[in-house]
Amino acid sequence: MKFKRALIWLVVISFFTSSLLFGGNALVNAAEIDSIPNTTRNIKDYDNSYLSVTGYASLGVNDRSHYIDTSYYRQVKTEREFLQAILDAGNGSVKVIEVAKDLNLGWKALNLSSEEAKKYRFIRKYRDPMNGFTNPTLASSGVSQLDINNVDGLTIFSKKGKTIRSAEFKLQNSTNDIVIRNLYFDGMWQWDDTGKHKEVGWTFIKVNGANNVWIDHCKFSIAADGLIDTENGGSNITISWSEFGLPANENPPEDSDIYQSIQYMEGKYASNELNSDSVYYNMRNGGATKEQIMAYAAYHSKVHLSGSGDKDYMNYVSSSGNEIKDGNQRIRLTLAYNRYTNIGQRIPMIRQGTGHMYNCYLDNSTHYDVLENVSAIAEFGTDTLSRALNARNGASIAADTCVFHDINEPITGSEIQGLDTKNMDEQWAELFQSAYNRNLIVNSHITNKYGTYTGSSWDNNGENLFNKGFTWYDKSTIGNWAWSSHIVGSENMSKMNPPTEPFTFEYNYYEEIPYTYNVLPLNSVVSTLTNYAGANKVNMSPIGWLKTDYTTKNRTDIIEQ
Repeated sequence: MKFKRALIWLVVISFFTSSLLFGGNALVNAAEIDSIPNTTRNIKDYDNSYLSVTGYASLGVNDRSHYIDTSYYRQVKTEREFLQAILDAGNGSVKVIEVAKDLNLGWKALNLSSEEAKKYRFIRKYRDPMNGFTNPTLASSGVSQLDINNVDGLTIFSKKGKTIRSAEFKLQNSTNDIVIRNLYFDGMWQWDDTGKHKEVGWTFIKVNGANNVWIDHCKFSIAADGLIDTENGGSNITISWSEFGLPANENPPEDSDIYQSIQYMEGKYASNELNSDSVYYNMRNGGATKEQIMAYAAYHSKVHLSGSGDKDYMNYVSSSGNEIKDGNQRIRLTLAYNRYTNIGQRIPMIRQGTGHMYNCYLDNSTHYDVLENVSAIAEFGTDTLSRALNARNGASIAADTCVFHDINEPITGSEIQGLDTKNMDEQWAELFQSAYNRNLIVNSHITNKYGTYTGSSWDNNGENLFNKGFTWYDKSTIGNWAWSSHIVGSENMSKMNPPTEPFTFEYNYYEEIPYTYNVLPLNSVVSTLTNYAGANKVNMSPIGWLKTDYTTKNRTDIIEQ
C-alpha cells in the first residue's frame, strides 16, 4: 500500500501547527464565528482534569469509589461471574463490576445449561446472519444480546483494558446512571459479501431508553451495524476519550475478525465456490490481493445512530407500561475527545434531539489509500462514504474544535428536512417536511480531496469545505442557532394514529448547554487523542476508575505512575 496521502497529511499538520503557533495565515481563514452559541468553554492544555465526566452525562452519573472494599464491589474473571454480577446489579446488591480477564460472551461460547438460561434470562442468542457466517471465529462462538434492566447506578470497568467479545449490551429504559470505562469491545463483525451491511444488526452498545450514561476510555473495533446507538429516547449520554474503528492493514492479527473472515472467503474463492454476485470474487478476479482486501475491510459504515425511527416523535411506552417522555426529542448526546478511524457516516446522526461534539479527530486516510491504489477495490467496493454530522427531523448538532482528515462530507443532509426525505417513509416525509435541521462546526480543521480549510461552517455564508455534503434551503439557520426543537402538540398525538398535516415546530433559541466544558487547543487535538483516546491508554487504580471528578482537590492517589 502506498503512503503518499499519509505523508501529505503529516506535512499539512506540521504546517498547520506552525501557522497557529507563529501567526501564519496560509491555512487559517478568518472565521465569522469561533464558538458555539449559548455555550461556556475553557480552552486549556491537557491535564488530569480532562478525565472528569463531561457533557450531558455530568448531569446524572455518580462517583462510586466509596464502594471499594465493600460487598457492592465485584471483581469478575469468568463469563459466568460476569453474568452473576449483572444479575445482582439488578437487585441492587452490586454497584461496581471490575472485569479482570478477557470475556467471550458469545452465545455458543457461553453454552449455558437450561437452568442457567432461565437464571440469566437477560442474555439471549442474537440472530445469525441471513446469508450465513463468513467468520469462523464468530460461527463457533456465536453472538449474544445482553439486557441491562432495572439498574440504578452501576460502573463496569477494567483496570487493564480487558476485552469483551461477541455481545451487544442493551441499556434498557429501566436503567439509570451507567458508567462503562476502559474496556475493549470486539467480535461483532464478519465480511458481508453483498456489500450492503444489511445481513444482521450486531452493535456493541445500544442505549435503549436508558438515562445518564457515560462511556469513557473504551475501544470499539468494527461491527455489522452500529457501534454505539441510542434508541427510544435515551438521554444525558456522554461518549468520551474512546477509539472507534481500525486503520487499514494488509497484515492484521491472525486472531482478528478481519483475518479470519478474509481467509474464509479466500478459501471459497480458491475452491470456485463464488460467482459474479460476490463482492469478494469480483475484487479478486479484478486483480486485488487478499491482503489488499483485508486493508479495505478495516472500515465501519455506521457509527452513532441516535433516534431509531421517525415515528418515535411520541412518548415511548414499553411492553411493561413504562413511559419515556417525548421519544427522540429527549435525546441529549455528547461526543468528546473521541478518535474515529475509517468510518462511513453517523458521527452522529440524530433525529430531533441534541448533539454536542468537541475535540474529536476523524481520519479516513488509510481507507482512501486502498480505494485510490487498488483499481479492483475501487470498482467493486461499496464502502466509500465519508460523512460526519447529520441532523434530521429538527435536530441540532454542533462540533467545536475538531479535526477532519479525508472526511468528504463533514455535514450531510439538508437545512430543511423536506429536501432530504429519500430515506423516510412517505407519511413521515410529509410530516417532517418543514423541520429545520441545524448543523454547525466551529474552530475546526479539515483536509480532504477538495482542499484544506480552518474555521467555521458558517464562514463565507456557508460556502466552504465543511458543507460539501449539505443542501441549504435559504441559509436561514446561519447565525440563528437553536439547541433543540419541539413538535407543537405532540403530547396529545397518537403514534398509532398520527396526524396527516405537517408538524409545526417550536425552536429553543435561548436554551443554553447546561454544563461548562474543556477544549484542547486545535493544534494539539491530533497528538493528544492519539496518546490518550482508547482503552488501556490511562493507568489508574480501581478507585481512580470509579471517580467522576479529577480536579486537583479530588485526584489524590488515583493516577498511577
